[in-house]
Amino acid sequence: MQSIKKLKPLAAIVGAGRTKFGELWYKNPEELLTEAGLKAMESVEYGLKRKDIQACYFGSFLYQVTNKLALIPGYMSRELGMNIPMSNTEAACGSGGSALYNACLGIRSGEYDVALVGGFEKMTDRAGKIIDDLMFAGDPHEFDAGYTFAGLYASMMARYIHDYGDDHGSGDRCREALALVACKNHHHAVGNEYAQFRREFTVADVLNSPLVADPIRMLHCSPVSDGAVALVVVSPDVAKKYTDTPIYVVGSQQATDDVSICSRESLTGIKATRLAMEKVLKETGMTMRDIHLAEVHDCFTIEEIFFLEDSGFCKKGDGWKTVYDSYESFKGSKHIPYVNGDKELVVNAGGGLKADGHPVGATGVRQVYECFKQLRNEAGGNQVDRELNVALCHNIGGTGGIATVHILVRELQ
Repeated sequence: MQSIKKLKPLAAIVGAGRTKFGELWYKNPEELLTEAGLKAMESVEYGLKRKDIQACYFGSFLYQVTNKLALIPGYMSRELGMNIPMSNTEAACGSGGSALYNACLGIRSGEYDVALVGGFEKMTDRAGKIIDDLMFAGDPHEFDAGYTFAGLYASMMARYIHDYGDDHGSGDRCREALALVACKNHHHAVGNEYAQFRREFTVADVLNSPLVADPIRMLHCSPVSDGAVALVVVSPDVAKKYTDTPIYVVGSQQATDDVSICSRESLTGIKATRLAMEKVLKETGMTMRDIHLAEVHDCFTIEEIFFLEDSGFCKKGDGWKTVYDSYESFKGSKHIPYVNGDKELVVNAGGGLKADGHPVGATGVRQVYECFKQLRNEAGGNQVDRELNVALCHNIGGTGGIATVHILVRELQ
């Protein structure tokens, strides 16, 4: 890796705020986003006035269907009392990561020095139809064939177990490893005061939970959630005006792939993740050995294993073995890292989508919030017990139609 001091930062994060995730029946989407935005602004060390914000970038997916809303910039202009440029990005579950990617472009271009980035979703208002609604991010032919997102990921998970599971496809230990992903992330969420689910589960709990779409069971799945998260993103040149401890964005990349799994190169990985990871590691001159913490997209547990392989942390087909061996070695510690040779990586320290919750438009921004807090040693009772210098945020949309990856570092000098 090139020296962190020699990296040219693209942007800096100087404030962050979020709501609790869960079933927030009595708050509408714009209220949630406003709450997160105000918390982010109020968290800025040396103060941030509304007149300092030059642009807003929001991410959300289903608000038109779930809440009968449109023109989010108009709502937020009213709520925040500002008449600045505002954009809303829709990229399914990757909406939040895409909003930050666009904000970084705006900062890098020199057009803006200060931007507010927010992600939100209010899913429980339409809980009875949400499974169908989520399939807007799938191919219509998949929906017509009877697929849900659990069904699509079940196809991918079943293929992975068949191709790479032990005992020539029986995959019992591989299935246990997939359950261990859920156990680890719920274990991590116990210390997260904002998480939707703050309780432990065992492998037996996961494997005995109701079958959703074979081999996916209920406890392999992230929940239906409401919530919002916001960040104050600024030019590196002005970061010290707002805080002594900015967190710098040194890598920001995005990649896309076919929306339909039947047209993909492979069912046992996410090509968009691999492409975005290759670009962001090249951009920063880093390897996976340099990453200490990663917030990884895990709306189903198989995705976390795909990430370990698509990122190059371990070889194709070895992800489940890495999970299995690492969990058994570190059982009982506050955070359970994945270990592969001389590489050690804490994944989803806040509980991931699985336990923290998954209000889809907020997820990509929530990942950055968690890394921001961890890098500044402000994660409270959920702080990782080791020095953290570099963190990575990985957000995907649909079954892999889009992926964004951001790399964050602590103060450069």
